[in-house]
Amino acid sequence: MRWSTDLADQLRFYWEVHLWPRLAGLTDEEYLWRPVGDAWSVGPDAAGRWRAEGGSPAPPTPPVTTIAWRLDHIGREVLGTRARSLFGGSPLADAADADMYDGRHWPEPVPRDAAGALAMLEQAYTAWTTGVDGLDDEAMCRPLGRRGGPYAEDSYARLVLHANREVMAHGAEICLLRDLYRGRKLDADPLTRAVVAGDVAAVRELGVDGPRPGLAAEAAGRGHWAVVRALVAGGADPEGALHYACAAGEGELADVLVAHGARLDALDPSFGQTPSGRADFCGHHELARRLQP
Repeated sequence: MRWSTDLADQLRFYWEVHLWPRLAGLTDEEYLWRPVGDAWSVGPDAAGRWRAEGGSPAPPTPPVTTIAWRLDHIGREVLGTRARSLFGGSPLADAADADMYDGRHWPEPVPRDAAGALAMLEQAYTAWTTGVDGLDDEAMCRPLGRRGGPYAEDSYARLVLHANREVMAHGAEICLLRDLYRGRKLDADPLTRAVVAGDVAAVRELGVDGPRPGLAAEAAGRGHWAVVRALVAGGADPEGALHYACAAGEGELADVLVAHGARLDALDPSFGQTPSGRADFCGHHELARRLQP
């Protein structure tokens, strides 16, 4: 066992299982959404260059921060500048006055949209994890040196642990903001409210206005099987619901979903399993055999 590998794998597992899948589908509106009036986000400064709002030290009661602000913080400050400073790739090269906190290591402007922010985050994550992967147990114990600034005597391992905590903390806050944004949208839509409540009569009365991707999966995830049937009968996209039906052993509903176009080879984002694989994992082996892709 190499504990340096374990440190690297801690962040990698969080990224691959918890954070990165939860960032899929981020829209520009959601990226810049201010959940309250007193919120820090990103935007143009006096010169028109996009930057993160706020400063250091923060006020006694730090404002709420947007998804955009947190993505920039993780990508640029927690991972990006440190990766370039410690592991290479910085435009400052070996500048004697540049420690790992120097923003000049990452001179690119703050992304203006969600796609740019996710690309920046992935770039910073890749640079950081590639560097950390190159540290063996001995290297993890070495002090950071002058690039560590006020933490020059701290070890690489201590910094890696700190970065892991930072990404997990801010990542969890981003996921919560996504939940709140989605909840606000759900509350504004009568059909979605009926689906979440399991009110099949209301679902039938309201009708399905198009494929509404993800809505059947929402109903299935709550075990509202009659609502799932009503939705797909009304033309809703069945994708995603089949995995939940298979996990619950709902064989008849699984057949209905397949008949309405649910794919047998689709992989769920949480476990990477096909519907058949999910059924088998949950002990519904006959159903799993029937639904082999």
